[in-house]
Amino acid sequence: MSSQTLVKELQTYYQDFLMRDPADLSAIYSDDVVFRDPLYRIEGLSALKAHFGEMSRGLTQCRFRFEETSITHESACLPWHMNYSHQSLKGGRPLRLRGCSLVRFSDKVFYHEDFYDMGAMVYEQVPLLGSLIRKIKSRLGQG
Repeated sequence: MSSQTLVKELQTYYQDFLMRDPADLSAIYSDDVVFRDPLYRIEGLSALKAHFGEMSRGLTQCRFRFEETSITHESACLPWHMNYSHQSLKGGRPLRLRGCSLVRFSDKVFYHEDFYDMGAMVYEQVPLLGSLIRKIKSRLGQG
């Protein structure tokens, strides 16, 4: 499979994450995949499928919109916006998070790392704690 086709399949999978079956990951990821984000390091396709199944619990919406992607013959950088709702965050109201994924591949993706602001995703959505984090960001000129 060409790198363009593989990246397109990856983007298609994540466009409406909750509508996809974790079993479909076999077409995209290698058996020995390493998946990383600010919270987790997951090794192996079986573990990734289980993680995605578990991660879906509590989410009521999870869609990714990808921006201009940079692809080489063995890696890709995929900037994205995730629109999501989780029953435990902000009363289930829609939220938005900006991030980027780095993927490395040969015939399938063997390394996937997501970069995003964990504070913006979770901590800022918690009452009191969120107010404190936003205040600190504002003082640092980031808010």
